[in-house]
Amino acid sequence: MDKAPIVSRNLVINSYEADQFARLKTVSLQHLLQEIAYKGSDFCQCGPDLMKSRNLFWALNRIHFNISDCPSWGDEVILQTWSRGQVGPLWHRNFRMVRPSAPDVPIVLGTSAWTVVDAAERSLFRGELGFDESFHYSEDTLPFCSKIIVPRELEKKDAGSHKVVWSDIDTNGHANNCAYTQWVLDLIPIEYVKSHVVKDVQVNYHREAHYGEEVAFELAQEGDIWYVTGKAGGLVCFVERIEFA
Repeated sequence: MDKAPIVSRNLVINSYEADQFARLKTVSLQHLLQEIAYKGSDFCQCGPDLMKSRNLFWALNRIHFNISDCPSWGDEVILQTWSRGQVGPLWHRNFRMVRPSAPDVPIVLGTSAWTVVDAAERSLFRGELGFDESFHYSEDTLPFCSKIIVPRELEKKDAGSHKVVWSDIDTNGHANNCAYTQWVLDLIPIEYVKSHVVKDVQVNYHREAHYGEEVAFELAQEGDIWYVTGKAGGLVCFVERIEFA
């Protein structure tokens, strides 16, 4: 374990990352996963700066994370990530969060799938990245991200829309992947969100959402599982599945 190519960061949960009940916000957790993913790509010698010099960037295709014990404001945690290697066009990256007092007991497990995009063409890059295979580690956290299927029998309701604003945009020039989860949580009735805890999140990203675009939402519920589909210009941007406890 100590010799594995794992990037690890010791963190303290900040007040601005916590919700009304002092728990780490789901979107804040996703921000932490995104940031350490970039640190992990730096470790693998394919970080954002190097990719930018080649006119490429990492684009998140799918993510799945499970929360068994949500940390709170002021808690110390250790967040870890490693590359699981490439399968087809997708590069897989895993995550694990633990408490320093119990380093063998994960409180968050996650996995993600990424593609490399040609910034000029906005299309999938199929060339060689030059990864050293010794940077990859075969330990799994969760199964590889799968396609989210909204059960056909569920009633799907129109749930309004969101116009992509400046604060949604990231360095790649489109809505940041974490913004989608924020939009989704803002759609779910406040009384439900206040009385339940997020347990499991899966997101499939289908196309970029750009500044000024109107993203229309479709909402479906199956017990404590909520599905949200976001469309812009009639095309699916994302599908998200959130399960509460």
